[in-house]
Amino acid sequence: MGHLAIQKPYLALQERLDKNTAGAPAADELFEILRIRFTEEEAAIGARMPMTPAPLEQLGKRLGEAPERLGAALERMAEKGLVLDFELNGTRFYMLAPTVIGFFEFTFMRLHKDLPNEKLADLLSAYMFENQAFVKSAFGTTTQLGRALVHEKTLGDDIRSEILPYEQASEILKSAALLAVGLCYCRHKAMHHGTPCKKPMEVCTTLNESADWVIRRGFGRKVSAEEALDIAAMTRDHCMVHIADNVKNNVSYICHCCGCCCGQLRAISSSGIQHAVHTSNFLASASGDKCKGCARCVKACPVMAIDLKPTGFGKTTARIDEELCLGCGACNIACKNKALSMKPREKRVFTPEDNLDRLVRAAVERGTIHHMLFDDPDSVTSRGMNLALGALLSLPPAKQLLAIDQVKSTFVKTIVNAARKQMEAAAGITDHRASVGAEGRSRRASSAAAGPRGKAAEMTRQASSDTRAEDGPLRSVR
Repeated sequence: MGHLAIQKPYLALQERLDKNTAGAPAADELFEILRIRFTEEEAAIGARMPMTPAPLEQLGKRLGEAPERLGAALERMAEKGLVLDFELNGTRFYMLAPTVIGFFEFTFMRLHKDLPNEKLADLLSAYMFENQAFVKSAFGTTTQLGRALVHEKTLGDDIRSEILPYEQASEILKSAALLAVGLCYCRHKAMHHGTPCKKPMEVCTTLNESADWVIRRGFGRKVSAEEALDIAAMTRDHCMVHIADNVKNNVSYICHCCGCCCGQLRAISSSGIQHAVHTSNFLASASGDKCKGCARCVKACPVMAIDLKPTGFGKTTARIDEELCLGCGACNIACKNKALSMKPREKRVFTPEDNLDRLVRAAVERGTIHHMLFDDPDSVTSRGMNLALGALLSLPPAKQLLAIDQVKSTFVKTIVNAARKQMEAAAGITDHRASVGAEGRSRRASSAAAGPRGKAAEMTRQASSDTRAEDGPLRSVR
């Protein structure tokens, strides 16, 4: 294959990116994307960056670079959306942006006049939509990047009174400390790819410290809560899907998605990965008496979960595939005959507490958690433990054990606690009172560590319980 002749920095960068939970399987298209977005120097830096956020002094020692020179390079990379940075307790942390949700999105969240946009759009479309290795890597785990939010307008008063704040786009947006909006990466990319979408484009919404990063780095503009709510209402009326960070606390983004362009939704409709987006806690339900068989709901459903079934001579009615239904309510918005309603699912969908919880769960499921735990390439002990744990977790008995929800939850909780302590130590939070006093700041700053799209670990949040009672039994998403 052509990628065998790729320069060493780009090969090393691809290997480093593939250790993330979303992955980055080798492909000619990917190496071409990396060559366009990263200089050789930047690729070499990215390839050596640790899996978790680290301060500049630590990075300088790891890479053998003077802090001043390395800091300048990291600043250039952050401006390009290749590196994420945030401040905690007066210390600035840096981490390599993953593929998704990460520097792929930042490539088209704004217009880069210095980049070959059409070529990048073609390469990204080929890699993300046609490369099944990447689709399976990014969406093949049980714990996903995003979750669907039901359109609140579609819920009856009896149900609406029971919906929890983290399930409501309106409550998530109104409670955010800061909001930003940028171009939809998916539709902007589609435009340069020659397959433009008629849905609105400047709708990609980020929240809190993620919004701060987006504004600071020029990937979006600050908006008020009122404008963010107007955007949500407008996209709802366009029968679009609200997809948010798959977390309960400190949500960092809400996408407003269409079935034709969104990579997460197309993983369902085109690649057959039914759980690529976590569903809401609701299901669409059709009334045979009111349904006229007009097919508006069929066209509105972003994942083709609705078809028409014959009910008599020349008559049809909507039929919902409950295994596929996202519970978004787009079909309800499209229906002019009030034939569709939303009902609660029998079992509530499990949602991770925060981004670190989600990230660790996904890493355990993908079998890459050893890269997060033992990540020092210069340490013989770390390399040995990495290989040993990776081999152990790949054994069938270990996979079966971690498939048990309670075992996985305990394993995840242990790792989460250790990661938070490690980051507190790196930030100079040395005693309990300082840790408690900094908790609010660190929870918010960790959203920036998660990246403007919620991708990395929230390192300093109070450890969550295994599963809250409000979630009911943990189920396999769909």
